[in-house]
Amino acid sequence: MDVQEYMQLLKANQLICTLSLRERLGFVRDGQLPFFASMVMNSDVCRRYWARFGDLRAQEAEGDERAERFTDALNRAAHAHSHEHPAAA
Repeated sequence: MDVQEYMQLLKANQLICTLSLRERLGFVRDGQLPFFASMVMNSDVCRRYWARFGDLRAQEAEGDERAERFTDALNRAAHAHSHEHPAAA
């Protein structure tokens, strides 16, 4: 992986971690998580990050109901986006 791609994926991870923290602190109300996950996955770099590391994040979330719900929301948003924009995926 080249430095440019690494830096972009690092920023995507930062955005996803920020959303996760906001959700854990209660700043994301019930029903808003799918909307925010969709907004995150509108970003090409976030979709690339999720394609590369989403499985790892799902493994890390196992056993933590809240983390599993968060990961599932991001998975659904990434999947939906790839079906809406197949040429971009």
